Amino acid sequence: MNWKYNHPVRNLFTYATLLLLVLGVAALFYWNKEQIFLALNNRHTDVADVILKYFTYIGDGIFMAALGVILFLVGKRKLGLLLVLSFLLSGLLAQSIKRIEQRPRPGAYFKQPERIHRVDDKLLKGNNSFPSGHTTTAFATFSLLAFASRNKVVQLFFFGVAVLVGYSRIYVGAHFAEDVLAGAALGFISSYFLCWLLRKKEWD
Repeated sequence: MNWKYNHPVRNLFTYATLLLLVLGVAALFYWNKEQIFLALNNRHTDVADVILKYFTYIGDGIFMAALGVILFLVGKRKLGLLLVLSFLLSGLLAQSIKRIEQRPRPGAYFKQPERIHRVDDKLLKGNNSFPSGHTTTAFATFSLLAFASRNKVVQLFFFGVAVLVGYSRIYVGAHFAEDVLAGAALGFISSYFLCWLLRKKEWD
């Protein structure tokens, strides 16, 4: 990456993510977690069921790691390495917080789980809801891809993909909005931090 032109501070992905977090936190103060979850989860269509059921896997850690390796092998070594490092850093942080927080997923939180829309017969339960690992990975991945581009449309496209992954986690009944927002912040900060370290090293 050429830091003269690709500084994250000048990237639309950064501002869009900050706006998302501010609006999301404001919504959580105005409505409770149950209201927001049910409002987003219960708005569904047959087409969205099919698309989001599979789209959510873009946030899988294996996708990010594989993409990083592929980019490294095709000559995008710096970007590929950053993706792998961000996958390791963001994943470690997300899993550590999950074990500390121990917050129940919607399937375990609601006393009437039939209120939750699900795209198949399986509904995730357990106490590892916060933060959303898939959203963490998605924002870690697509923030780096956005930072590597000078095209503002491409930057916003990557932001849209990351947001859709986060939304899909609520849609399939796996997470609350607060989990998704925390994952978005965690993934973005992890990648931003690594970019800052790279920039500092290049300027030393």
